[in-house]
Amino acid sequence: MAEFYIETNSFAAPFLSDPGHTYVDAETPEDALLRAAAEYSHPFGLYAAAAYSSADAKNKGEKPLARWLSNHAKALVGVTGMITSLRPGLIEINGEKVEIEDPKGGSVE
Repeated sequence: MAEFYIETNSFAAPFLSDPGHTYVDAETPEDALLRAAAEYSHPFGLYAAAAYSSADAKNKGEKPLARWLSNHAKALVGVTGMITSLRPGLIEINGEKVEIEDPKGGSVE
């Protein structure tokens, strides 16, 4: 078992995401992220998280070992143009509304 440093970001609360961090003991960084996501208690929900081998690794600019993205965040990956986030689960891309199923659900990437 290893200890992983997890950086978290909430959905906007109400205008900006609240950053946070925690330490999680797990076999893999992916397992650590799944546990952190399950235990996350911010009232607006988890938007994204990243696992590092340590806080020092994150602060030195190392890439995350794994990432957890909400379905809402995944819907925005690779999108170009005018994006307006109306609420979790509803975005507007170039004037067209797009609904996201289970926006606060997510998975490890």
